[in-house]
Amino acid sequence: MKKLITTPFLMSLAYVSYGQEIDIDNMTADQSTYSNPVVFQRFENTETNAATPDIPGFYGGASIWVMESDGSSLKLLRHPGRGLNAKHLDHPSVSSDAQYVIYAEFENAEIGRRGEARLYKENLQTQERIVIREQADCAIHHATLSLDDKDLTYNRDCGRNRSLVTELGNLKIVVDPVELRSRSGNGMSAGSKVVYQNEKPPGEQSGRRIAIVLSEFDKQGNRTDRQITDWEYRNRRATISQNGNFVAWQTNSTTGGEKDDILILDLNELNAMPVRITKSPANDGHPFFSRDSEWLLFESDRTGNWEIFKLHIHSGEVMQLTDDPDYVSTRPRW
Repeated sequence: MKKLITTPFLMSLAYVSYGQEIDIDNMTADQSTYSNPVVFQRFENTETNAATPDIPGFYGGASIWVMESDGSSLKLLRHPGRGLNAKHLDHPSVSSDAQYVIYAEFENAEIGRRGEARLYKENLQTQERIVIREQADCAIHHATLSLDDKDLTYNRDCGRNRSLVTELGNLKIVVDPVELRSRSGNGMSAGSKVVYQNEKPPGEQSGRRIAIVLSEFDKQGNRTDRQITDWEYRNRRATISQNGNFVAWQTNSTTGGEKDDILILDLNELNAMPVRITKSPANDGHPFFSRDSEWLLFESDRTGNWEIFKLHIHSGEVMQLTDDPDYVSTRPRW
């Protein structure tokens, strides 16, 4: 087990101030105050660039948006730019005090993870931002801030060396995959637990084979693993509740490898089975728990376009938060 000592993420030694960028088409967020903001990324949906969240390796110059949890006060927070200088902005998280957003910026929208990417922390009101994680010749991306703001988990790609890193308190841990030659990624922490996807290398089989794994670490960085799903289907994009009691993820196991649904599992029940929580024949994915564990944010193409929804876990009530066919709206978090 590789283990390094670091400072908590908000005290990173990698802080470098880049200031506020020039507005693009005058579409920047004003100094609004949000009580329970939802942040997400958007692709411009054009005839020549019809983005979907499931094109492998697609980056395409996504922007970062913010809205209130009822879908009101929708604003563009950060635009990636256009043309040859376009960036790609990736997987935003928002702090519990509704003051900051954490996201990755790829230096080039065309080459994506083959180039460099660093993590930024941006003030929601002033749009001032600072670099909090960067490494030369590496792409640091798919970052997720824990719901209590204490821990940060992210992918780190340095050429062919790709790893999942989690920062739990003062521990910086590389989360090795549970099976040789497989790859860990897309993780999120809650306390000492980290949930993530573990993908097998492509082989003769058709489709991707991804399992959801939960690893729990002690204060020395030693781990205990629990495999939440098997490898037969595409299980991915897992989220864990703030209290560490529930895990949710998207999977095509419920449809025999076709459309994606969202499942939820009670970790406290030893023999509990995952429960399908979305009831649409469309694709539902990228679930994310609210801090009180009562709601899930998710993306869906059930309207014919990718939009953001929220679902009340106990009642099954679903509310659509975005509705704009000019954009592909994905990766929601609060």
